[in-house]
Amino acid sequence: MARRGTDPRPRQRGRARLALPGLTLLLGLGLAACGGGKEVAIQNAEEGDALVQLEGTRVDLALDFQPGVSNGLYKGAVRLFGPDQPEAGSLLAVNAVCSLENTPGWPPYDNLYGRTIKEPAEARDLSGQSNWQILYYFDGEVEARGTIEPQPWAQRLKDNLCRRGDFDDSTAREDPTT
Repeated sequence: MARRGTDPRPRQRGRARLALPGLTLLLGLGLAACGGGKEVAIQNAEEGDALVQLEGTRVDLALDFQPGVSNGLYKGAVRLFGPDQPEAGSLLAVNAVCSLENTPGWPPYDNLYGRTIKEPAEARDLSGQSNWQILYYFDGEVEARGTIEPQPWAQRLKDNLCRRGDFDDSTAREDPTT
């Protein structure tokens, strides 16, 4: 029988037991840092929350979106993480103009547009200075111009900002006729 301290097996087992909780903690912190949580609807989001998590891409809120006129003109900033993005992500100033389907005088599409920025505060001064635009027609057609091609994350962001799809909270609103 080996004397205590000369048999390496008990020490290795002890280390393995200690390493597992440490590994679990590191994995949990890594997932939290990478937005391992759920998507947050824009009306409940705070800076740093994931607005979109889809197909290896995450879009975090970088600057609160300011609601505008009645058709849902929203102006804010997001940080885009994912394939072909720098490790720190790319900052985008984003405007969303949400339309009303089948309503005379309203365009038949939702409009998402913006530009790349260096600091979130630059989003406040977008004032029509965009280098990309994506129109999401209600009949399913998508039209894009500029530096960002239509991608699943952009449509999901539009859905979040315009409260469409599973972000739709219209049933949670009070009925104004009562």
